[in-house]
Amino acid sequence: MEVILLEKVGKLGHLGDVVKVKDGYARNFLIPSKKALRVTKANLEMFEKQKADLQTKNEAARTSAQLIADKIKGKTFVVIRQAGDTGHLYGSVSTRDLANVLKENGANIDYTKITIDTPIKEIGIYEVKVALHPEVVEVVKVNVARSEEEAKAYETKLANEAKKAEEKKAKAKKEEAVAEKTAVENEEKKEEVKE
Repeated sequence: MEVILLEKVGKLGHLGDVVKVKDGYARNFLIPSKKALRVTKANLEMFEKQKADLQTKNEAARTSAQLIADKIKGKTFVVIRQAGDTGHLYGSVSTRDLANVLKENGANIDYTKITIDTPIKEIGIYEVKVALHPEVVEVVKVNVARSEEEAKAYETKLANEAKKAEEKKAKAKKEEAVAEKTAVENEEKKEEVKE
């Protein structure tokens, strides 16, 4: 089935694009959620009349989504859960749980806009996508721990490990530069000897 997109939809296309999708996807998701219209002569005419209005609404929605994204950008949110000695949670952390944590921290985000790639069933720090708008996607960190103290300790440990890894990377880069410089100097000496 061919549809006209009324907003940007994932990997399908942008506002105004005519795309071919499976019938069920169009009938069960795109059309009921007002993200697309079936391609007919009447719908094409109606879309052309409303195009400027739709673009204005889309821009306003993107701007408000960007404001919320700026609030959560680069932040780590702590989720306290009960867990066993091995760090395995009694249950898991869901998108609804994360939406509640974000709301407590001043960002009222619907749980349907949060995507967890792998189930959160153990203590640790996870990256979670928050798609506030098709064009505004932010990645936040979620620190799952048994207590606030444990969360802070785990963050400190990870920060130290990241710092050590960065220092090791810088040292390796420096050694590589020295080795390259030495190789160039040796080549120059060989050229001088030949002459």
